[in-house]
Amino acid sequence: MARSSPDPDRARRRPPGDPVFLRRTASALILGPVSLGLVVAGGHAFAIFIAAFAAAMAWEWVRMSDKAAPPRAFATATGTAVGAALLSAQDAYGWTVFWILAGAVGAMADRWPRGRAWEAFAGVAYVSGTVAVLVSLRSGEHGGLQAVIFLLAVVWAADIFAYLAGSWIGGPKLLPAASPNKTWAGLIAGLAFGVGAGLSLADWVGVTATQAVFVAAPTAVAAVLGDLLMSLAKRRFGVKDAGSLIPGHGGVLDRVDALMLATLLAGAWALIGPGGWPGGGS
Repeated sequence: MARSSPDPDRARRRPPGDPVFLRRTASALILGPVSLGLVVAGGHAFAIFIAAFAAAMAWEWVRMSDKAAPPRAFATATGTAVGAALLSAQDAYGWTVFWILAGAVGAMADRWPRGRAWEAFAGVAYVSGTVAVLVSLRSGEHGGLQAVIFLLAVVWAADIFAYLAGSWIGGPKLLPAASPNKTWAGLIAGLAFGVGAGLSLADWVGVTATQAVFVAAPTAVAAVLGDLLMSLAKRRFGVKDAGSLIPGHGGVLDRVDALMLATLLAGAWALIGPGGWPGGGS
């Protein structure tokens, strides 16, 4: 009996969902409680935990953005990120800013002969600034436990439900040039559930429902855009994942991309936003 001819479009068709969903879930069930435990512990334990993640994030950025990077490029990026986290834990904000700028300029100078030096500056500054703000938000005068829990709740809700909606519902693409899996349905779901998470914590962090929505909405959008920003970077550098450290997710940057931009927003809000960041000073 003659065999049917292969369908050329079959390989391109994929059923709804994500083939690595179970691995993603397993990784989240392990990392989630560990992360929350260290957030609650605060102090040196939290700072060291973030510093370890910072080293991995900086290393992954250099690895994916600079294929010809010498060892000193990795040392500069990781040293800047780790130092930023540890200095921020000591409330040495002036030194933290100086350290980040010096490290980013050093990374740019090292990259200059290989071209696209601005990528080195931007990557080191983005990673180092994010971890410094996160540590400061937990231990500084403008933050505290409730402040970080509020941030994580909004970001995790936005990230999880944006991913689920994008994977299972699909629909029009948000920015196909960056990622085929990011959809408008995902953005709407991320915004809705991120705001819902903020509302659920409003009383606990001492803000009104209106204030919670006012803060949670841009934070949820920042989470989705942070994910999209990292997708754009990976597309530019020709890689699927930033690394392979976390099963089902790829690298550390793949796991925390939504948190990064939202953390910078939270830091700015804590300093200049109306009423400060929810839970600040707790």
